[in-house]
Amino acid sequence: MNKKKYFLFTILILILACAPKAQAQFWKNWFKKEQPKKKPVKKAPPKAAPTAAKPVKKNQADYPPSKIKARYRIDVLAPLYLDELVKNNKPTFKGKLPDKAAVGVNFYEGLQLAADTLDKNFYKIDVFVHDITAIGETPQQLISSKKLDSTDLIIGCVPTNDVSVLAAFALKHQINFISALSPSDAGVKENPYFTLLQPSLQTNCEWIRKAAFKKHSGKKFFVYNRSSVSVDETAYKYIVDDEEKKFQKINVSTLPTKAALAAQFDSTELNVIVMPILDNAYAETLLTQLYQYFPRYNFEVFGMPTWRSLNSLKKADAYPNVAVYYTTPYYFDYSTQSGQAVANRYQHDFGGRPNEYVYRGYEIFNWYAYLLMKYGTIFNTHMGDNNAAPFTRYDIKLQWDSEKNLLYNENQHLYMYRYQSGSYMIEQ
Repeated sequence: MNKKKYFLFTILILILACAPKAQAQFWKNWFKKEQPKKKPVKKAPPKAAPTAAKPVKKNQADYPPSKIKARYRIDVLAPLYLDELVKNNKPTFKGKLPDKAAVGVNFYEGLQLAADTLDKNFYKIDVFVHDITAIGETPQQLISSKKLDSTDLIIGCVPTNDVSVLAAFALKHQINFISALSPSDAGVKENPYFTLLQPSLQTNCEWIRKAAFKKHSGKKFFVYNRSSVSVDETAYKYIVDDEEKKFQKINVSTLPTKAALAAQFDSTELNVIVMPILDNAYAETLLTQLYQYFPRYNFEVFGMPTWRSLNSLKKADAYPNVAVYYTTPYYFDYSTQSGQAVANRYQHDFGGRPNEYVYRGYEIFNWYAYLLMKYGTIFNTHMGDNNAAPFTRYDIKLQWDSEKNLLYNENQHLYMYRYQSGSYMIEQ
């Protein structure tokens, strides 16, 4: 594989060596029948025969024919911060890679491992990697300078404010743009070339609600409402949707008192709570209340995808009377053959152990390169073919708004973690 890049790979290796993720018509048919020497009599208009409402059809995606090529080009955009991290061919930091660069660099490492594997399997792919933090390399600058005009696929490890720019470019040029990490659609609409690989907050909340109802059918559900924080209020609305009557709301805009909570919970029953609270520090405080105030009560709490970084869940003595659930789009089993293979190659090429973002970069690049090679540039109707994704069973589906207007593609596959007393299990 001819792997062309806009930065020196050797510089990146140097960095890595120093760092061990939506009418019916009304007839006015007034009959005025004249009668001799009498006032005309107005008859009530006849009732229009009822007509069945016609269902509104969803706008469908209209794709052009796929282009089959001898070679394909993939452009990958990620924040690498190379100009800051390397000066005069020497790293500007010691020890651990700075947090702001870690996700982009780790994603690139996984991509590099996948690219090397595909090269050995005779995939004809040219890879262009862009450090979007470099001068002249922002998404808008890449577009303005026509550096992306020859691409067949864009994979973006980019922040929310860059998503709409790249999505508009992809629509105009009828090539696919895969947003690999951001869960935000950035207001994108009517764009079947844009794929949101990280499920949105709405998708997570809808999935959580359905999972809770399925696990505890017929039970009473509590839902915490923090209306004082806009994102938590949005998540609350996604959770309750049009089924608010099924929930008993508890206001947590300020910390609830023990007395207020005691009036709601039952010591003889399992108390099921949905907590659409994305602030991890506040979520931990609310979970601590359940343990400290009611140590003899039992709780099951359904939280937000942000809870994955709650370190307290990994502690055996934290919330022993509380089982905590949260959603995530990925679960990489490092003990599998594929997991071990990635780990071994990572150790050989970069040293240390690969993290989640290495596995994400590896899997995403491996899968989409496979789709390009097998189906050509317009592989959208074949995204159900996830055989080349070694870890994740992606479920990419077109999305519509409430008026059946086409939005974009979104991954609908989620896993659910269940934590209690420091240990966890995965539910699908």
